[in-house]
Amino acid sequence: MTEGKGKLLSVLSVGGMNLDVLADAEDAFREGDSLRGRVHFRAGGVARNVASHLAKTGIQVELLTALGSDENALRLVESCRRDGIGLAFSQRTDAPAPVYVAVHDRQGEMRCAVNDMRAVESLTPGFLRGCPAFRQPFGAVFLDANLSPECLSAAAEAADAPLVADPVSAVKCERLRAILPRLAALKPNRMEAEALSGETEPARQAKGLLAAGVKAVFISLGAQGVYYADGKSEGLLPAAPLPHAGLTGAGDAMAAGITLGVAKGLPARETAALGLQFAARHLRKQPDDLPEEERP
Repeated sequence: MTEGKGKLLSVLSVGGMNLDVLADAEDAFREGDSLRGRVHFRAGGVARNVASHLAKTGIQVELLTALGSDENALRLVESCRRDGIGLAFSQRTDAPAPVYVAVHDRQGEMRCAVNDMRAVESLTPGFLRGCPAFRQPFGAVFLDANLSPECLSAAAEAADAPLVADPVSAVKCERLRAILPRLAALKPNRMEAEALSGETEPARQAKGLLAAGVKAVFISLGAQGVYYADGKSEGLLPAAPLPHAGLTGAGDAMAAGITLGVAKGLPARETAALGLQFAARHLRKQPDDLPEEERP
């Protein structure tokens, strides 16, 4: 896919990739007991999910993440190869691949989770400052707040392309505060926008984030759509009605669409519409499990 006068449109996604092990119980949940259910293995992580959504549109995508050294790491690398995600700039470590394990009851509520993210410690500020990825002509650089504040600052200083960030959670969003003035776009949900702005209403949240230096804000409102603002235009774009209420993974898909809009240089309203388009496309189908031969 090309953009402009033969210029290759490309994106760098920086942050987490992990193996998601998701256990869905079919029996009533009883702590300490063995339950019947289904177990799914999926390649996950916000930065990895964003890269996957973008790669499926045909653009060139590189993922800068921490790669482990075990069998799970090989499975994750193969999943990136299959999805068309480049790993030329990722850091290889001696630690196991990052893994997230969650157990859900039969109502779909998460009862407990364990994560092993030791490999991510290899993404140090020094490594990021010296990484040649940031000197490449990417159309945009996506950052997820799973990185430490120091790593986010180092990446923001090193990047020579418009920055898009996802706060990931209302707790982790604080890691982005120091780099808000460097962001071309921020995609929080309502809770994350409240944590960063101190406001409860989307229009006031967006105004506060713009005052903090963010160039454009896209507040995900779930089934209600997205509120966008860039100091020139603002408004609420409603989401298209879908036949089911589940929203799992829609935020990462929306972040991918917004990142593509920034890479293309689209106005805020068109960028918001692209984010909704990506989210709707994701929700119309179930997330892919790892193929049988790539499961642990």
